[in-house]
Amino acid sequence: MATSGEDSAFPNLMQTQGSVPGRDYTGLTKREYFAVHLFEGVIARLSVNCSLQDKANYAVEAADALVKALRAGQE
Repeated sequence: MATSGEDSAFPNLMQTQGSVPGRDYTGLTKREYFAVHLFEGVIARLSVNCSLQDKANYAVEAADALVKALRAGQE
């Protein structure tokens, strides 16, 4: 199964009528989860001359690159 950034990081099936196992999950996506952890590192390491928005954008771009690399490794 290929990794997708939209997959749930911690699958927890929604407890609502009509929920579909394998599709309807609550919580963070893998992309969001990766971005949060990358953002922590970016905040700690990047120059103080960077804006907070630049750091956030970098973390999201890095998360997307990580998802892409994981997906490529599964093909």
